[in-house]
Amino acid sequence: MNTSTRGVSPMNTDAIGRDDWIFGGTGLLLVIDLLFLPWFSISAGPFSASLSASDSPDGWLGILAVLVILATIADLAIERFSPQTRVPAFRDSRAQTRLLLASVAALLVALKFLFHIHFSLFGLGFWGAIVLSGALVFLALRARSTADRA
Repeated sequence: MNTSTRGVSPMNTDAIGRDDWIFGGTGLLLVIDLLFLPWFSISAGPFSASLSASDSPDGWLGILAVLVILATIADLAIERFSPQTRVPAFRDSRAQTRLLLASVAALLVALKFLFHIHFSLFGLGFWGAIVLSGALVFLALRARSTADRA
């Protein structure tokens, strides 16, 4: 069935560049990390438990970080797929807005770390989140400097 007869157009992914795919993919990997990968691993005898960033203690930091990352990805998608749509922007720059959101997400991850510094308890999810948070901020910073030059 032809979708154009129903008023629905297929999604055009040509508007998304390689850097956008990398940024969005990094954000999605960070969301998966925060929700599912073990941040804390606790063992007592034959029993062990793993907790994700959205679990206690202070799971609200992980949940807020996930929401901020999803807002960052949504901001990118709106700009690329519907550039005529006006949404609030920090300093009238979409790239600056994404940098601010990525920085807030990284701050929330850092706070989760600072509130519970126990290097022996940190699992794979924690170390992955540190790397992915830094990468997300770096990519947003690079995109902002590219947008400033344009």
